[in-house]
Amino acid sequence: MEFEKLNREGLHYECGVVLSPEEIENSIEERVKQRAKTYKMQGFRTGHAPLNIVRQNVERYVISDVLEDLISKACGEIVKESGVKDLATKPTYRFKENFAKGKNVAITVYFDAAPSFEIKPYDFEVEKVVPEITDDDIAKAEKLLITNAPVREDAEDGYEIQPGDEVSFYATCYQNGMVSKKDSFSNTVVLPSTITEDMDLYQLFIGKKDGDTFEYDEPKSAGTKYKIQITQIRKVVQGLPLEEYATKRGFKDLQEMRDVIKQKLEEDINEGAYLYHKAQILEKLVDEYKFELPKAIVEQEMRFTISQMKKEQQSLKEQNPETKIESEEELRENLKDVVNQRCMVGYILNKIAVIEKITVTDEDLRRAIYAEIQKSPSDASRIVEYYKRKDSIAYKKAEMLERRVIEFLMSKAKCKEVSKTKEELKTMLDNMLEMEI
Repeated sequence: MEFEKLNREGLHYECGVVLSPEEIENSIEERVKQRAKTYKMQGFRTGHAPLNIVRQNVERYVISDVLEDLISKACGEIVKESGVKDLATKPTYRFKENFAKGKNVAITVYFDAAPSFEIKPYDFEVEKVVPEITDDDIAKAEKLLITNAPVREDAEDGYEIQPGDEVSFYATCYQNGMVSKKDSFSNTVVLPSTITEDMDLYQLFIGKKDGDTFEYDEPKSAGTKYKIQITQIRKVVQGLPLEEYATKRGFKDLQEMRDVIKQKLEEDINEGAYLYHKAQILEKLVDEYKFELPKAIVEQEMRFTISQMKKEQQSLKEQNPETKIESEEELRENLKDVVNQRCMVGYILNKIAVIEKITVTDEDLRRAIYAEIQKSPSDASRIVEYYKRKDSIAYKKAEMLERRVIEFLMSKAKCKEVSKTKEELKTMLDNMLEMEI
């Protein structure tokens, strides 16, 4: 094979390669001989079919493998000659003209090198949010908890169902007047505290008593009707003293419930604080580092971002027809700085992770996914399906790694502690979002 001059533009490398008919033919012969050793053909023992007949039958399959091997070898030689140690993109090639047997095969090999830069000292100054929980915050959380998670008890005879009650029932299904046992079922529902006009099934429960029955026509399936019988009612207990509410909800006493509420409020603030810390860290990194980026990686990120923005704008237009849909040229211009910064920060965080040996293991991923399922048990099947996709796992791993690097940098930075309530932090984050927009 013959190599042309290696050309470089920034971090992008290109080199022409010519594969001669002789080396292609020699490689084809060698491949055919290997295939012939195990080739099965009627009338011959395995591996004893004439070589010329074997070639007639397998040559068209062998040629693509031969070209792939020769091109792969050429790519390796070019990368070696370039002296590039870290690649941003794997070597790719394009044919200069269509392949023709017995003629030279000319290709162009191209790839991008990863940027080269040194990690600077972690001595930047940032504000570190410390949760501030007031008595008023706890009182509001208590009220919300009582509303969203009331204590319920078995209703007395003659009690009429009210919004917020827990109702168990058996639904007998009728298909065109005939009972369908396989479509009949038992269920328990918690009625919303506010029942609107569109909640037609829930409206039918209101005012019913234990043992009452009513009919419900399935609106999405003509000819399907349910006869619903109330089997149990657990009513909301109104006006419980806080101490009694706490013990009935499983807490030792009111103080323990308030301690748990305070801990949850602190966790909420810390989650928002991470976003604030991350924004500061990324801003510092963008200010401190300046290096050339691989054009192929920037273009890849640009295409992905444009695709996401188009989906978002289209969704907004469906809600508001006056929403402007930007052209690709407009999006490219508007997103240029954002995409470049995102790529640069990605390289910096990844290099810090390598240097500091910050990793995310498969066990870490399993625990994180399990934690998601625990938070939303009703969505368990959807979550499991989502993480069956390789790209979803890769995204989750990258997200977790980024968080660990950000937290590491926060531990090394010069932090000035600032106390913030949940509302104050929300205002800060909203202002940051407006500035980004």
